[in-house]
Amino acid sequence: MLLALLLCAPIAVLQADTEAQPMTIKESTAFCEKNVPEYCISTTCNLYCDTLRTEASKANCKSECTADKRCKLKPLAGNDDPKNAALDADNREKLIACIAEKRDPAGTKSGRRMTQWEHIMTPSLAKIIPQDKQPMAK
Repeated sequence: MLLALLLCAPIAVLQADTEAQPMTIKESTAFCEKNVPEYCISTTCNLYCDTLRTEASKANCKSECTADKRCKLKPLAGNDDPKNAALDADNREKLIACIAEKRDPAGTKSGRRMTQWEHIMTPSLAKIIPQDKQPMAK
């Protein structure tokens, strides 16, 4: 009996660790406002910059892949830079999806999309980034 309890206990602990607990709105917003720009800097922005025509344009664009420039989170109210509109829209979409995912990990209360926020890509960005370079939706 004791052996059975010892063998089952680690499984229960592992299951508890793999089930994400919902965050408060404050926690999820803080998490996502930090992680979405970081993801943009390390992934999306470089993909976006690689679509530019000249090597000089690509290098200049990549040098601006920072949280204060190309990966800055911007509100909806027409604040997008025309040269960066597709990336701005994608960052905004990822932020919204991230907050929804962290608030309702199981997707039972909000009706959120069950695609991980890192794998969401707006149609405007998907149109310019080659299919083989896009993160795979799971």
